[in-house]
Amino acid sequence: MALALLGALLPKVALAGEEEFQSIDSIRSAAEGLLAQHPDIQNRANTTISIGKIDARLTLPVCGSPLETFLPSNAKIQSKTTVGVRCTGPRPWTLYVSANITTISQILVATTYLQRGHVISADDISLKSRNASQLNTAYLNKPEQIVGKVLKKNLASNAVFTSAILAEPQIIKKGQRVDLQAGKQGLMVSVTAIALTGGAVGERIRVQNLSSSKIVEGTILASGVIQAD
Repeated sequence: MALALLGALLPKVALAGEEEFQSIDSIRSAAEGLLAQHPDIQNRANTTISIGKIDARLTLPVCGSPLETFLPSNAKIQSKTTVGVRCTGPRPWTLYVSANITTISQILVATTYLQRGHVISADDISLKSRNASQLNTAYLNKPEQIVGKVLKKNLASNAVFTSAILAEPQIIKKGQRVDLQAGKQGLMVSVTAIALTGGAVGERIRVQNLSSSKIVEGTILASGVIQAD
């Protein structure tokens, strides 16, 4: 009779022991849930979230209320980040959990070594699958964003193209004769000038009016005309 009574009590004791500490799975699920619902991640395709290892020996008291999650003030939604998980119940605690975020995207890279000043052609680029979360700079994935642009620096084979290393090609060369126009629509005057510097569309350059020898500044239009200020 005593043995039977003891046997009946043992499962209850074990169950109580299991409920004494917050489960690791509940902490992991809470952290993953915060990241999965974050706008920066919801808008990404082909993204996976992996919560870092949490010590199985962790003995945090069971929280009497739903776990709260938050991003620390210095945390960023990138390849490696940190999520805070806390309990605000009678026995409060806070735990910081690491997480890896992987976003696989098609990114344009150089097919071969390219030198500074090179004008990019379609043969110079190819699409490769990369973990975009590990890139610190804005990558490009549309050929029209690159073809026809000029490299500002040397680029290694398979290196990622970014807008920071690209420039518009110069359409005006130093010493070139250009049309210099001034005035407003309906009353426009055009004269011939000499470009004192080269430049790309949208850039401001100095030109010399051949008629008056006066030096003025103007903006290069897509047509190659210089619009005087």
